[in-house]
Amino acid sequence: MFETNSLLVDSETIGGGFLDRVRMGAKDRAYYIKKEGKYEPVLWEEVYGKVLGIFSSLRAHGVTKGDRVAIMAHTAPEWNLVDIAILSGGAITIPVYPSSTPEDTAHIIKNSGAKFIFVDDIHQYEKIEAAQKKLGTNFPVASFKPIPGKQAFDLASFMQMKDRSSVEKEFEAAVRAVKMDDIASIVYTSGTTGVPKGVVLTHYNFTSCLLAVIMHVRFVSSDCLLTFLPFSHIFGRIESLAPIFCGIAMGFAENMTTVAVNIQELKPTVLVSVPRIYEKIYARIMGEVASGSAAKQKIFHWAQGIGREVACRRSEKQPIPAALQVKYAVADKLVFSKIRAKLGGRIKLTASGGAPLARDICEFFHGCGIKILEGYGLTETLGPIIVNHPDNYRFGTVGTPIGNGEVKIASDGEILLRGSMVSPGYYNDPEATKAAFLPDGWFCSGDIGEIDDRGFLKITDRKKELIITAGGKNIAPQKIENLVKLSPYISNCMAYGDKQKYIVALVTLDPDAAKKWAESTGKSANDLEALARSQELNDLVAKEIEKANKELANYESVKKFHIVAEDWSPENGMLTPSLKLKRKVIIKNYQSALDALY
Repeated sequence: MFETNSLLVDSETIGGGFLDRVRMGAKDRAYYIKKEGKYEPVLWEEVYGKVLGIFSSLRAHGVTKGDRVAIMAHTAPEWNLVDIAILSGGAITIPVYPSSTPEDTAHIIKNSGAKFIFVDDIHQYEKIEAAQKKLGTNFPVASFKPIPGKQAFDLASFMQMKDRSSVEKEFEAAVRAVKMDDIASIVYTSGTTGVPKGVVLTHYNFTSCLLAVIMHVRFVSSDCLLTFLPFSHIFGRIESLAPIFCGIAMGFAENMTTVAVNIQELKPTVLVSVPRIYEKIYARIMGEVASGSAAKQKIFHWAQGIGREVACRRSEKQPIPAALQVKYAVADKLVFSKIRAKLGGRIKLTASGGAPLARDICEFFHGCGIKILEGYGLTETLGPIIVNHPDNYRFGTVGTPIGNGEVKIASDGEILLRGSMVSPGYYNDPEATKAAFLPDGWFCSGDIGEIDDRGFLKITDRKKELIITAGGKNIAPQKIENLVKLSPYISNCMAYGDKQKYIVALVTLDPDAAKKWAESTGKSANDLEALARSQELNDLVAKEIEKANKELANYESVKKFHIVAEDWSPENGMLTPSLKLKRKVIIKNYQSALDALY
């Protein structure tokens, strides 16, 4: 067992953990929120008061144990407050992605049976209006921000209560009535493979996962976590509830575009992210190096080589020779310390999940003294069930099981998972439950992998995403895509070639890098569409792809490509909220461009 802070909470329900946290440290900081240009702490006693008010108002609107309450909002303190109030009262939280279409929203509302919903602004309210019109329903809505002229309760007034003493008694009674096997949340998958399915998650699923993660990592009470992931996604949701059980503070980024600035301001010690953020940081660093002098580039690449050698030796549990230690100390002073300073200077570990992280990027950050602990899990396992350890990790893998988690590989290579974090099944979908959840407790992940000689799990691809070429070769597209995305000029990539003679790719441009390149060559940086069609930029991207091809077998290398000027995002429907490719949507939108490559 590893050291954790003395404020560790051990509870079988989320509400029970919340009450324990407040009693143990009402004056301790719970959040950091930016106000008037500066991050200010919010104490647990203030959080408790707001949660009581939300709980009281929900009860006044007839929401009791077992009722479904949806939240359709961006990451914010209010999301967390509402979630805690719902869960503590025994109701069931239904997260809905803010990027969801009215059709998906209507499906989730209908399937879950939600009777109350929270939104954060007029945009989400209008989606709910459209969904309710489609369903012929009219349940109450509360909004984080006032929406004049609409029938929505204002959250600030929703938090008010008349008799706090009586509310506290009712709240504690409600918390005690919740049992570990009660449903806490129904989380709908992001729909990469079709209509979203509702994953049933119990209080014990949550608490066992949270405690397993906390015991796996050396948190101390002075730690601070910067959060910006969507709480609608299971990875962000676990992150949002972790402070209750380990006592660390959580700082809220203003939005996804201000993360780099907020890191400098808050100086967190812990960072949890999906690979796309690390890819962007890496691309930005490499872009800055490329624009530097020849001397600075030479020093950087020398230091990078030293850092990688040290990182790889640590990954393989090999000794670091004294001469290499001296070189690393020099590299750290000249290069790595400056990179760490760009991330606030206090980061002691970071975590990556939700999608595969390129090994090259992981090695780079470890070499800089920034540990990225890659992990693996799905909504059905409540996120992390396999994680690399701060002192026992291996590049190219996602780690080993935590808590009572188990993993094994089926005869066809599929990864099977079991443990107290694993969902009991899909809501109102017995056929899908039977197909994915085996009678002996194993969950069929849909991912392909292998377990190495040290017991580490390596993901090779998704079972349903393997490309099978006309020549019969099985190819993992994510391997190709991760290598191509190492280019500072390429924001995203999708490999394609099922039943075809060779692999092709769609690539999107990194807007900032593309504009800098255009300016340096005397071209207009205002029209990315025209830039994407230019021969010079196509030649540049071709060289970048050729670098990736050197790391690939001939049959899996990219033979042709098409540049897409518009970057892919959840907003334009090309990515899931956790920034994974929606392959079917992308193929449908760019089928003519793909066909032209053959």
